[in-house]
Amino acid sequence: MAQGWKSGLTRFAEWFSRLAYINLLWILFTIVGLVLLGFIPASVAMFTVIRTWLKGNLNPPNTVFQLFWKTYKQEFIRSNLIAFIPFILGYILYIDIFVFEFPDTMLMQSVQFIIYVLSIYYLLAISFFYPIYVEFQLKWLQFLKMLFLMPFVAPFRGLTMVIIGYGIVFLMSMMPVLYLFFVGSIIAYLWLLIALPTFSKLHDRLVGKDE
Repeated sequence: MAQGWKSGLTRFAEWFSRLAYINLLWILFTIVGLVLLGFIPASVAMFTVIRTWLKGNLNPPNTVFQLFWKTYKQEFIRSNLIAFIPFILGYILYIDIFVFEFPDTMLMQSVQFIIYVLSIYYLLAISFFYPIYVEFQLKWLQFLKMLFLMPFVAPFRGLTMVIIGYGIVFLMSMMPVLYLFFVGSIIAYLWLLIALPTFSKLHDRLVGKDE
């Protein structure tokens, strides 16, 4: 009994340190890329490392850094280009909801309702952005097709991922120091736990047809 308790505590400490380490790398390389250009490839690198952990390859710290750095360099341009359209769409929706003031007319209220529906759909889709990116080797058009199909394929998983992402950011806002060590890595870990089982079922059906 005591041995099992110690073993569980050891595993918890190992994962605690892994998630803190990868989160620090994520923040560092986001800054290295001048934040705007660094955020996407740093996130891709973080998701790539955590995916290898979930697949059973628990790399030592030096190997984690090598994999992170290799992925960051390789995906710097490609990931920013692929993210351009989805994140521009997100920016437009943000402006429409939080900046633009709709006239108080029946027509504009209908337009505003449609924008809210599209925003929910967008959040469900964009939560799959990084899991899809690190799981599949897709061309740009294939990637966008799969990304925007996911809210129809796995709506409840997408909703769960959105709620988890928001919940973690909200909870850690109460202790901002936790952002430094865990906000990105915990979200990435939980999102991959949710998304990867879905991808294993969809891989042949959605990707195999295009190859």
